[in-house]
Amino acid sequence: MMKWKWGASLLIILFLTACDTASTHTKEDGGQLKSQSQNPENNSGWETIEVVNNQSIIAKLEQTTNDTSKRDKVLEELDKRQDFIDEQLGEPTKEHAEKLAVQGIEGTVVLPILEEIYGGNAEFEKNGVVFFGDEATGVEPNGIWIGIKQADERLQRFVDTLQEKVDNGDILAKYIYIYYTPYTTAENNQLMEEVYRATNEIAKQHSTPERLSFGVSVDVKTGTIEIEHNFLTKEQQQVLREEFSERDTVIKQDGRLAPKEGETDITYPDEPYTTKLTDERRFVLGLSENEMFVRGIAFQNFSDDDGVGNGGIYYKYPDAKDKLKIGQRVKVDESGPIKASNPAQGKALYVEVLPDYKPEGADLSESQVIQKLLAQTEKNDSVIIRALSYNKSQDEWFISYRQNWKKVETTLKDVLE
Repeated sequence: MMKWKWGASLLIILFLTACDTASTHTKEDGGQLKSQSQNPENNSGWETIEVVNNQSIIAKLEQTTNDTSKRDKVLEELDKRQDFIDEQLGEPTKEHAEKLAVQGIEGTVVLPILEEIYGGNAEFEKNGVVFFGDEATGVEPNGIWIGIKQADERLQRFVDTLQEKVDNGDILAKYIYIYYTPYTTAENNQLMEEVYRATNEIAKQHSTPERLSFGVSVDVKTGTIEIEHNFLTKEQQQVLREEFSERDTVIKQDGRLAPKEGETDITYPDEPYTTKLTDERRFVLGLSENEMFVRGIAFQNFSDDDGVGNGGIYYKYPDAKDKLKIGQRVKVDESGPIKASNPAQGKALYVEVLPDYKPEGADLSESQVIQKLLAQTEKNDSVIIRALSYNKSQDEWFISYRQNWKKVETTLKDVLE
């Protein structure tokens, strides 16, 4: 899906993809793509040549040469690239290689021409949209899609210039789709700003606005407004739909609703201890008044550079020190994006505390062992616990951890103090 996204931090992200599938074309393997019987609108000023993927195609290039040696050479070089072979660019199949080729060949030819003729990217955004489509992103067939709201002499020059590129064997005509779009990128961006402001005003009225998260996007292909949130009531959702009734609006709840003031945001186990290990391997390793540090434990041998289970996150969480204890296993429902710092940072919406692991015959529980370990170290957020187990015959706990890239293995007597 190709979206511009607004989050509460006012960050915009552009993905050159799109959604929905429909086409009158035939697949290379002989199968038929889904066809659309309806006639999509076309107010571009140019006639509809055909309908592909429920879009009105208003200009079409002609494949005038069979000599595609220049393009074929680029594709052959891609097949030999080590990052392609090593699957760093995705599965190294012929189909995936062709998709990458469209982006690297047709894309590098078409986009500069588009900007040159329309006077830059910002000017083009006032006139249309552009994105890559393929099966993986939900748009068939594979190609570069250029949506134009109002056809004019610039579009004719654009088509003529691209046709010359096809004639020269630089690009393939079948990968270029020029269609009518009722909404331009600039219009979509403006709409997103307006929807963001309206949603943000509702968020400010919440009793715990600092814990809320929402994102606003507009589908480039359909113009549909899409809102993801963790706080909107049904009444507030209806208000937004009515305010922006000129477009379809899809509102999706992301996880649990944020707690209002006075509502609980934590659950504790019915039984404080368990003799069975669980698959949940995230532990509270640091606490302050309104923040907790949570890190995973791998419980397996791994190499120095293996990060399995090691991702630590500082969570903003009200009254964290009063609600939690060091060493507890927890499940965390996050609110909004995680900031990619080191360690990472985020907001916790809900916390579920799991029973403390206490093996049969042991005096100490898992959390108490972790507390003892961290009391002997400095800067808890640099401690990465690699293994933690109880040896009943020796009546001691084995701990393997790493701190500042130094491996340490130690034992702790199973004695309550």
